[in-house]
Amino acid sequence: MEVRMVAQEFYLSPSLRDFLERCLHTAFAHARGQVARIVVRLRELNGLDGGKDKVCQVSVLMPGSPEVVIREVQEDMSQAIDGAVKRAAYRAMRMLNRKRLPRGRGPTS
Repeated sequence: MEVRMVAQEFYLSPSLRDFLERCLHTAFAHARGQVARIVVRLRELNGLDGGKDKVCQVSVLMPGSPEVVIREVQEDMSQAIDGAVKRAAYRAMRMLNRKRLPRGRGPTS
């Protein structure tokens, strides 16, 4: 699984990078062999002026599936990262589960 982190108009501190890596590791542990690439883009909407809105966009590419793209906007970048990564992992898990189940056949009771 290839992971790319892109910070646009935002300083990605070592501690925030570590936090992001831990979030990705935890959230995508279940799908590690099925995810080809994850791209995380971090950006401050108001540039370096110190605006309040921080954006985290997570793109997940899995072979044979549409790309999952989640965008989270928060005042705190850690919260934006946490929310976007969790939502992207949830969406990726749902796509993988749909691929495993034959059409028209859900789990039996």
